[in-house]
Amino acid sequence: MCLSISMDQNVQLLLQLRNTHELRVELAEGKKLGALLKVRFYIRTKYWDIYIDDEYSYFNVNQQLVCIYLVMDALEEYNEADDYLLWCKANRLNASDTEWLEYYKSLDKAFQEIELLIGKINSFINPLDYQLNAGSFHALLNYEANDQL
Repeated sequence: MCLSISMDQNVQLLLQLRNTHELRVELAEGKKLGALLKVRFYIRTKYWDIYIDDEYSYFNVNQQLVCIYLVMDALEEYNEADDYLLWCKANRLNASDTEWLEYYKSLDKAFQEIELLIGKINSFINPLDYQLNAGSFHALLNYEANDQL
């Protein structure tokens, strides 16, 4: 008797995105600032340095789908913020820090370039699932753990 385990639809979409566009994430040089971690996000050979929220310490270069989710989530959060002050508040950052202002300004170009290459930016997983380690995010962690076997 063979048991077939179906993969969560959102995990499938993230996997398809990774495979179609040859996405990968590496740790970038730089320090971790609070829960924000600087990573290098690749689409084939082109890359961008992106800060991700790693509040729950899920970042692991050996779990690329989780890393890609964290990058997509950071880009979605940037896109949904109405302005710099709201983005800083959402990321628990000091808005008077000019380095963050410069980074925020650079995200517009990065966001547009990434969307041009992969289409609409979509993390596919509800942020609440991420926060609660439930639903599709829990399925993603299970997939990554089983994929490493």
